[in-house]
Amino acid sequence: MSGVGSGAASTAAAYDFGALRWWLMASMAPPPGVPDDTDWRWDDGDWMRVRGARHHGDLPLAFYCLDAAEWYASRFSPPLRWDALIQELVPYVADLGFTHVAFDAALLAERDAVIRRVVETCHIAGVGVVVSQPVTTAQSLERCRRLHVDGVHTPTDGTEAGHCRLFVDDGRADVTLVFQPAWQAALSDYLARPPLARCRHHAEWIAALTPSARGRGLLAQMPAPEVPLGAWRQRVHGDAWQRFANLRAALGMMWALPGEKWLGMGVELGQVLAERFPEAIHWPLLFESRHAGMLRLVADLNRLYVNEPALQIRDDGDNGFEWLVPDDGHNSVVVFARQADSGHATLICVSNFQACVHQTYRFGVPAGGRWREIFNSDSVFYAGSNVGNGRSLKALPEPSHGQAQSLTLTVPPMATLFLRHEVWHGDTP
Repeated sequence: MSGVGSGAASTAAAYDFGALRWWLMASMAPPPGVPDDTDWRWDDGDWMRVRGARHHGDLPLAFYCLDAAEWYASRFSPPLRWDALIQELVPYVADLGFTHVAFDAALLAERDAVIRRVVETCHIAGVGVVVSQPVTTAQSLERCRRLHVDGVHTPTDGTEAGHCRLFVDDGRADVTLVFQPAWQAALSDYLARPPLARCRHHAEWIAALTPSARGRGLLAQMPAPEVPLGAWRQRVHGDAWQRFANLRAALGMMWALPGEKWLGMGVELGQVLAERFPEAIHWPLLFESRHAGMLRLVADLNRLYVNEPALQIRDDGDNGFEWLVPDDGHNSVVVFARQADSGHATLICVSNFQACVHQTYRFGVPAGGRWREIFNSDSVFYAGSNVGNGRSLKALPEPSHGQAQSLTLTVPPMATLFLRHEVWHGDTP
């Protein structure tokens, strides 16, 4: 049986959050006797006290981006009611492990009282709030800070990369995350090609995957600004099985690469691979195992992002990244390592974008001892074929790829594996 599938999010089509939903309903109601525009008593002190540390990199950041009206219309009848939206959205985002929700400009068009209740409700649930603001002024930024909004973001417009400005408010400068459009463009181009043709473009693919140290980046799976979130269809070559397997493998690689994560609504349940529907999010898709598996995969990736120190090294300096196999274009396999500051729990990402299983695949590793498969996008829990390495693997003192030790393992078809270094030679497994 292949690796990880535990600790996953609920995959039921209709979420029932019980007590949390009732608490959210109460929190969205304005306190009696408090006017809309004065004397607001904030109840998000815990979030605000640690916000600066969060944004400066003490914790990894994962953003869920949505169009508020479209997300609302997938669950309720218009017009948009923010209290009803937050009752459903906040538990959903928190359950999937996202650290922030990124709203479109509709939120800032509301009265201050509405924005305060939305932001405070998100903060109490442990979720930050950023809003779209293509043009920022000193006055608009001051309003966002006053309303405890955590940042503003501008999309990539085709001429320059978009960015997300995160507020700090503890005496340090604000944090700017820059979208990396080259990553998404290269991924889209690579997955749109037939698997056997990908080897001819391997060098360009590796160049796009190689991290840059020019500031903190955002790796995104988002449509172009002119394409509505709910209408986006991703170009992935192959039949239905191959398209879902490729997307699972790509998201696994995205979470393993240096950079914060940004996901457009619908990607988390694989709607970008489905037929068009009138709703921006078609929840009945979750009754199908492949779509439910995508949702579970995203939840598990966010959980690993928080739990694995090697995945949290920022990409604006020494990013703990090392290529292990960058040149296997014939097999469409890429392998790289992520290393934590402590030197412990090094993690290796192995991605195969061919439709065949690579048996006894050998490559060099940066440390001897035992390595355990902790994530496998081909797991049956994600509707994969369940090929993998269920038990721990032992590195042997056989040089390969410039390393003194090497591993031999089974690489599933169109899949991404995470291997964590666990014990050294001579230690008890």
